[in-house]
Amino acid sequence: MHHSLTRTVLAAALLSLLTVPTLATAEAPAAVTFSGDANMPSLRDPKQHDKFTITVSDAQVITAFGIECTAGRSALGGLVKANEECAVSGNGSIINPRDPSQQFPRTQYSGGYMVQPDGATDMSKVAVNYLPVGKVPASTANLNGVIQLKPENPSPTAGMLKAAILKRLQAQVVEGGGLVDNRVDTVELPDLFIPSAGFASDKGCTWRGSMAFAYQTDSWFMDLTATCDGKDYAMKGNMPWIDSPGATDRTQYNLVLTLPSPEAVGDDAMFATPTGDGDMFAAADGISGTIVMEESAYVDTMVDGKTEHLPSRSKISGTITGQAVPLDTVRSFANLIALLARTFFGA
Repeated sequence: MHHSLTRTVLAAALLSLLTVPTLATAEAPAAVTFSGDANMPSLRDPKQHDKFTITVSDAQVITAFGIECTAGRSALGGLVKANEECAVSGNGSIINPRDPSQQFPRTQYSGGYMVQPDGATDMSKVAVNYLPVGKVPASTANLNGVIQLKPENPSPTAGMLKAAILKRLQAQVVEGGGLVDNRVDTVELPDLFIPSAGFASDKGCTWRGSMAFAYQTDSWFMDLTATCDGKDYAMKGNMPWIDSPGATDRTQYNLVLTLPSPEAVGDDAMFATPTGDGDMFAAADGISGTIVMEESAYVDTMVDGKTEHLPSRSKISGTITGQAVPLDTVRSFANLIALLARTFFGA
């Protein structure tokens, strides 16, 4: 009798996870936390594999990703690591909104992707296996889309982003000084679908747009649109990589992605910086946050033809939060960063 009652209670709890998504979504804050490690022995020995363990967690879902990448080989003048392979693994659990102490295994990630010599990277080999929960049966899904990681010849859209960045940076340099470093790496997302992380209200998101990393400012500039459950979220902004104030061997990404607003017209949002003390604490609509990297084991290595002093190990932590952007969209962006850990946390 006791076992029968236990099974009944458990079944009811599981069913509530999948049948009351509106309540869960309304109560869940749009905050997503990162934690993990980056270990890149290939900076010392190209035969070694780089490993990234990134846990992405929020009020509804906890997913632990494992990304293991080969060093690849230089091609196209060093602009891209051709045939760089990354294997993807991971497990995710969903959280009962009525009792956060209850977590149920829901997702399993497998597969991987390879960066081709021209930067083309087919993400459709990354699969998500959904475990049955309550009355919801098992199912499968895949990422879908071919992205471009540091292509030698960016698409017209990515080329325009790169040109806009260089023009703005050139204008900021003291007259006659010229650019110290005109290297800009682009990441193009023509149409990348990232499936649901397993919670009922999460339908998955399709990402379109471009991102570019400018070595002159050590900053990512982003022009992205996410389509999630039939709604579009167009966001522009930047994510500078800076030294953490008052700390040694610690750096951080400061992410600010904003939805369209009268204050940020056209490309201005990508270059927006606080203009006063009030702006620094204002909550702009979009996605913002900080990701910290505690660095160690530094190595001098060649990146795109120039020597860089880079850490071969990092401990990663931080939180990003959505304002007027729902949790499933913020989570999908966090999962994008985790799946491309080599791009955001590697070399």
